[in-house]
Amino acid sequence: MGIRFILMVNKQGQTRLAQYYEYLTLEERRALEGEIVRKCLARNEQQNELAILEFIHLLVETMDRHFGNVCELDIMFHLEKAHFMLEEMVMNGCIVETSKTNILQPIQLMEKTS
Repeated sequence: MGIRFILMVNKQGQTRLAQYYEYLTLEERRALEGEIVRKCLARNEQQNELAILEFIHLLVETMDRHFGNVCELDIMFHLEKAHFMLEEMVMNGCIVETSKTNILQPIQLMEKTS
């Protein structure tokens, strides 16, 4: 099974970035996000999947390279760039790109032409 959705949530449980790769109604998304946040905040150290941790690490490193020490405000104020990075990394629920340079190249080109 591929990736169905990606959520970035702060420690208070507020969703800062959500990308879905299958259709869900707004009500279904809210319920799912609430359930996921509750489960994640209650998990212990041994309940992480290594492949997912690697993907999260890649995403954060990519954002760090672009924003320079990325923080929650960078994501909030540049949400379209965060979504663009995800779209370069994941297509139809499958990870298709893991090179930070390749992920950031289209964003850098857009910024250069603006």
